[in-house]
Amino acid sequence: MEPDIKGKIVELSKKEEGEIIELRRDFHRYPELGFAEKRTAERAALEMESLGLSVQTGIAGTGVVGLLRGTREGPTILLRADMDALPITDKKNVSYASRVEGVMHACGHDAHTAILIGTARVLSQLRDHLRGNVKFLFQPAEEGPGGAAPMIEQGVLENPRVDAALGLHVDPDFRPGQIGVGSGPINANTDEVNLTIFGEGGHGARPQTGVDALTVTAQAILAMQQIVSRMVDPQQDLVLTFGTIAGGYRRNIIPDRVCLEGTMRTRTDELRAKMPLLLHQVLQGITSSFGASYSLEVDPHYPALINNSGMVKVLEEALQEMGSVFEVIKDIKPSMGGEDFAFFSRKVPAVFFRLGTGSDQRTTGSAHNSLFDIDERPIAMGMQALALTVFKFLEGELDVQSRINNEQSGGDLQAGE
Repeated sequence: MEPDIKGKIVELSKKEEGEIIELRRDFHRYPELGFAEKRTAERAALEMESLGLSVQTGIAGTGVVGLLRGTREGPTILLRADMDALPITDKKNVSYASRVEGVMHACGHDAHTAILIGTARVLSQLRDHLRGNVKFLFQPAEEGPGGAAPMIEQGVLENPRVDAALGLHVDPDFRPGQIGVGSGPINANTDEVNLTIFGEGGHGARPQTGVDALTVTAQAILAMQQIVSRMVDPQQDLVLTFGTIAGGYRRNIIPDRVCLEGTMRTRTDELRAKMPLLLHQVLQGITSSFGASYSLEVDPHYPALINNSGMVKVLEEALQEMGSVFEVIKDIKPSMGGEDFAFFSRKVPAVFFRLGTGSDQRTTGSAHNSLFDIDERPIAMGMQALALTVFKFLEGELDVQSRINNEQSGGDLQAGE
C-alpha cells in the first residue's frame, strides 16, 4: 500500500464523517422492510451516480450495485451493505427515531448502508491509485427471506467477475475502535423447522376417546431437546428452538393437531444434513407410542458464513498498518446467528468483520431490540477499515493473492458445497 494512501483515507473519511452520520440518521428515521427498501435504494443509487460510477438498480427487486473502475487493470472486490429494517416499534427518545410506525432499524443496517456510501465517496476520490475494481453492493432483505442469493443469481458476481468479498456488521459487544474477526464458519447455518403433530379430537372430560395432540407435542418438544444434549457430540454447536406453538379450540376440547414453528442452527454442514434424520427418528418414536402422527418440514435458510483465512489476514494486516487506531480482536467466538452474506462467502473468498459500536455514553441496546442504537463515532472507522482493506487486497503483494488462491483451491469454499 502506498505510504500516503493511509493518510488520505483517514483524511477523506473524517471529511465525510458528518454527512455520513446525518445520512445514517436519515435512514434510521425512514426504515423500510425487506424487498421494500425503495427510498433507501434510490438514495444509494443517486450517491453512486453522483460519484460517476456505473450503476445497476432493481436487482432482486431493490438491490443496487455501483462499479468503481480503477485506472489500472486488476482484480475486483465486492463490498456489501444490507438495507432492510425490522418490524419492531422504535422506543428510543432521540431526534432520529423511526417515523414509520412498527418499523425500525434495530440491527444497524442503516449504519451499514451509510458506511458503504461513505466508503464509495472515499475510494472514488482515490480512483487514480486503484489497481482493479470495487463493486459497492446494497442488498435487500437480509433479515429474511434473504436478498443475497437472488442478487447472485442475477449476476452481481460477474461483469467483471468478483475475486473477493468484504462486509461488516456493527456490534455493541465491542467498543469503538475494536474490530472483531475470525476464520472459518463464524455464523451458523440457519434452517426453518415446521412441525405438525396430529392426534384425534375429543371431549376434555373423556380423554381416553381421543389422541391428545397437545400432550404428545409436549413430549415431542422435550424429546427433541434430547437430540441436542444426548444424541449429538457436545463439542458440535447446535441450537433447536421452537418459537411458536398453536393448537386447540377451547378449554374442554382435546385438540386434533398442534402446529409448531422453529429454527435450527448448526455450524457444520455435516450436522446440518444429519439433523432432519435425527428429528424424524425421535418424532416417529414419540408419536407412534401415543397413536399420533406428524408432519415435518426442514427448509434450508442461510448457510454458515465462512471467513476465508487468507482474506482475514488481508484485513488484519491492513488494520495493523494503522497502528493504535484499531484494536483487532482475533479469533472471536462464532455466532449462532444467521447472516446471508454467507452466500457470497460460499462463492468467493470473503471476510466479514464486527465493527465495535458499543458505548459507555448512552444505552445502545442489543440487536433486534426496540431501544437499539449505535455509538456513531466508529462510522468513520468503518469507512477506513473497508477502504484500507480494499487497497490492501487490490494493491497487495503477490503473496496475499497467492495464499488466498491456495486456500480456495485447498477446499476452504468447499464446506458449503
